Amino acid sequence: MASALLDNATLTAVQRITGQAPTRSSDSVDVDLVAFENYIQARLFYDDVVVIDDYLPQHREARRAAFPQLGYVTSEDFKLQELSAAADAASDAIHPKIQGGDFANPEFKALFKLLQTHMVCTWDISSSIYHLNLKVLAARNTQDFDKYGAVATAMFNELSDASRSGRRIKNDVELVDRYGNPIGNGYTIPDAKWGNGESGPPSGAIQAFSASLVWVANRAMYYTLAAAHLKADVFLYPIRQAYQQHYLAQNFKYDANFPKRLVSQFSATLSRDIAEIHNGGTLAIGAVDLPVFSAWLANSCGDPVAALHALEDIRLQNEFVEAREQVSELREIYNDGSISDANKKIGKMTASISKVSAAMREKYSIKTQQGVPLTRLVTVYNAFALLKGLPPLPKIDLSVKLPQFLRDMKREVGFSAVYRNIMNDLATFGALGQVRDVLCRRVELEDNAVAYTPKAEDPKYRHAHSKFKSPM
Repeated sequence: MASALLDNATLTAVQRITGQAPTRSSDSVDVDLVAFENYIQARLFYDDVVVIDDYLPQHREARRAAFPQLGYVTSEDFKLQELSAAADAASDAIHPKIQGGDFANPEFKALFKLLQTHMVCTWDISSSIYHLNLKVLAARNTQDFDKYGAVATAMFNELSDASRSGRRIKNDVELVDRYGNPIGNGYTIPDAKWGNGESGPPSGAIQAFSASLVWVANRAMYYTLAAAHLKADVFLYPIRQAYQQHYLAQNFKYDANFPKRLVSQFSATLSRDIAEIHNGGTLAIGAVDLPVFSAWLANSCGDPVAALHALEDIRLQNEFVEAREQVSELREIYNDGSISDANKKIGKMTASISKVSAAMREKYSIKTQQGVPLTRLVTVYNAFALLKGLPPLPKIDLSVKLPQFLRDMKREVGFSAVYRNIMNDLATFGALGQVRDVLCRRVELEDNAVAYTPKAEDPKYRHAHSKFKSPM
């Protein structure tokens, strides 16, 4: 049997979609819909879904009451504070730097590449003074701008998550111009077309966005360590999911092109169910093409709340019982020996997995003007041998009686990270038409919420000067 670990941000996204919690901006709703689909797939394909019970103390009981079907793990009982401290130390070592308009930190460059988006800074005129602003590098009123803007807005929401968690993230960021000169008080914009190029303070959005990036890194690292410790497969809020792949690639020393191949080869080509073996028998990738279950449930029930109730019923259908058995069997194959030795057994299962997933696509799909929407679920299994690339995991008391959903904690086994191509999924949800309206019918905007809506920087004017703006 297999367990899945969810982060609290995913549960909050589910509550925003179902109207139990307000959303700060309509621009980030589609990212929440991807998280909503993550939750549904975790419930469908895993016997147990687990959450770390460290939500806000004043809302903890309400959270448990809202999700009684989940298992809850306390930080104290399983020494997760040690993992939180390790994640804090690693994220504190990240010093955001923007040079020539781009984030210069390699971890943030990797994140934007995996998200297939690009954020830039430019000098913009306001009251005859140049101020540095953060923008999405895409032409306004294009599909790319809508998707990139959704990612940027969801990123800003991460800082709100940190604040709700009682965490204060440092917001200092180093600013350097395209010539390598530091930017500070009294800086003058080279080649400015307005006045003498006098600059003022940068937009507060730059510091907030930089702090959000650090928090994304922190949460991705913490939940990766927690999943490895608890021996559970991990589903994260989509932005964090993307960063996790960079973190794993760095620590487990995947080949250099692995994260990029996840985006292009494994998660972008919706064609057939696959299982591949990599990195000398320590890494395995599985991918399956699935219907958008949240769309089917919403279309059938007419309401996202009713959809969650129906979810608990359909997960008892034979095809999902069989699917969970296959997930558990595949996990045991990986855990019982080397991944390379398991390759032949995996090959025998491929036909069965393909049959089940094909049946699901036929039964649980809807049709839109663009055709039948599908999503690709990619799992990356990391064998126990790879875990030495992570910070030390805490030792547990082997005499303690563990809950059933943590039955693997006393074994030396690996874990899986679950990955989605967020840009593909955003496009899928954006094209659902009336079904998307049904999914979003309970979404409520927070009163007087301050939300960031990114501006656009047309790529063709990225390096151009005008009387209104200059490149950084």
